[in-house]
Amino acid sequence: MFKINGEDLQVVVKEMTSGARKARLGEKFAFIKAEGQYVTFSFDGEDLQVERKVKVEVLSPLDVATTMGELSLKVDVVPKDEEITVQLDGSLLLLKWGRTSKVACEILPQTTPTITIPEVKEVVKWKAGALQAVSIALPPFAALSASAQAKKLPCLGGVNFSTDDKGEVAVKATNSYRAIVVNSSGCSWFKGITASIPVEAITGLAAIFPSDTEISVGMNENQTLLVFKSGLTTAVSRLLVGKYPEIDDRFVTKGDEVAKWTFDRMELIEVCRRIKKLAPTKPNLVLRINGSKVISELKNVFTQQLGVLIEGEGKDFAVNAEYLEVAASLFRTEEVQMLFINESSLTLVAEETDALKVLMGQIEMNSI
Repeated sequence: MFKINGEDLQVVVKEMTSGARKARLGEKFAFIKAEGQYVTFSFDGEDLQVERKVKVEVLSPLDVATTMGELSLKVDVVPKDEEITVQLDGSLLLLKWGRTSKVACEILPQTTPTITIPEVKEVVKWKAGALQAVSIALPPFAALSASAQAKKLPCLGGVNFSTDDKGEVAVKATNSYRAIVVNSSGCSWFKGITASIPVEAITGLAAIFPSDTEISVGMNENQTLLVFKSGLTTAVSRLLVGKYPEIDDRFVTKGDEVAKWTFDRMELIEVCRRIKKLAPTKPNLVLRINGSKVISELKNVFTQQLGVLIEGEGKDFAVNAEYLEVAASLFRTEEVQMLFINESSLTLVAEETDALKVLMGQIEMNSI
């Protein structure tokens, strides 16, 4: 049995539930263990294990399990400004406040598993917000864990980290059809080691750890696990097996292109959003040259002229509007450029920076 402020209870449960959901753990168990001066909330998944401690008034030891959905539902209705007493009553976990108010949470026969925190050989630091930035930018370009690409090469289902000779960190993701490379100044990494963190772990971690605190990241001796820690929250993520493919030479290098299209970035994002709304299941954006004009269209549905500067050999092409919007949104410039060197892919860049580049496959025009 322990006592905790209602708002504190809601915050920790909301973040843990969100992390488990984004880590795609399904209807996972939520474990609650109170002893000493702390209550520990935890979950145990294949890719990600997390435990979060909160300092509370522990009146007696408690070790129970429920589901994330049950815990989230019941905790959501307790008042924020009341002290909540959490206690076991037979097969129910009671959340009590005031004189007689309470809500009952069903429990399961399991007890808290032992989450083994491995010893780490080296620790690096990630700046506040760096984890969240990676979780927004990279996952859309990685392979889905159940896809043929990820089954053939599991590391494609993750976000890849490496360093170059200068110590600069490159963060990459690809599903073989599209790819992104970001030079990250917020994430330090281990010299001489290239490794991929599952996308599910990245998105789960970003929901659990606050965006305003620094995170320490340690790797075990076998280079199979990462330990993330900030304050009283600790998480263990596995690393994906397999050598990450060399993707850098697939991008068009600035100056080597046969054609360059320069767009107003926000105008491009807005037209992509219109295409997505009109055709959410097949958002194929077609860009056609009509004399000195560039026309964006969704076949038989939508047409809009865009202000585009074309240099070199301009040709009509089509691209997925959903991923193009995601890519363009990552830049913080007024304009973006599409660089072409062949008819199968394009590279999205910005003149002002070399820290970000996105590779996207084109859609066959005869399939539009």
